[in-house]
Amino acid sequence: MNLYHIQSNVQGVNRLASFLEDNYIGIAWSGTGDLEQTPPELWKEQLIQHYRLDETELANILATLHTFANLMQDGDYVLISDDEWTYVGDIGDYYYDDSAGTEEDLICHRRGVTWLGRIPLAELNDKVQALQNDSSILAKFEYSISQAQLDRGLAISVASEAANSPSTGVDEATIQTALHVLREALHSEEEELRIRAAAAILQYAKQ
Repeated sequence: MNLYHIQSNVQGVNRLASFLEDNYIGIAWSGTGDLEQTPPELWKEQLIQHYRLDETELANILATLHTFANLMQDGDYVLISDDEWTYVGDIGDYYYDDSAGTEEDLICHRRGVTWLGRIPLAELNDKVQALQNDSSILAKFEYSISQAQLDRGLAISVASEAANSPSTGVDEATIQTALHVLREALHSEEEELRIRAAAAILQYAKQ
C-alpha cells in the first residue's frame, strides 16, 4: 500500500473542488487516449503528435502517465491540498472519461477516490509536508505509510466533523458510540485498519 500526492492545479486551473465533489483525481494529456487500451510504447508517439514538448518534458510526462495508470493501485492513498487542509483519499481504479471531449484543458485520465477526511496542514509531520511540497505533478511517499501518521489527523477530523454536524440524522448516543469504536480501532497495529475505521465513522456521521 502506497501514498501519493497529486497536484490539483491542472493546466493552470485549480481542480480541487471538482476532485472533492466528484470523487476523483486526474491528470492532463488526454490526447494519448485510454492508457489501458493504448500500448505504453505508443504513448510517446501520441504525446509528440498532440503536444509540443522538449525531451525533458516528454520524459517527465511519460513517467507521470506510467505512475498514474500502472503503479498506482486500488487501495493506495492520495493527498491533495489547499492553503489550510490536506484531504486524504482511498484510490480506486484507473478509467478514461472523454465524454466532454479530449481538449488539453479537460481531464480524461482519472481514478475514482473515496475521500476519507481532511487534516490541517499544520498537523502533518515533516515527511508528509515534504511530500506535499514536491513540485512534481504526482509524487510518491518514499517511506512506509505508517510513517505518514495520517490516522492521527483523521481521528481529529472525524471527531470534529461528527461533533459539529447538526444535520447528520444520527443521534448523539450513536455518534458517541461510533467514536468510541473509532478510538479503539485506532489502537490497531494495522495502519490500513486505523485509516479505514476513521473513514467509516466520518462517512456514517455525514449521512
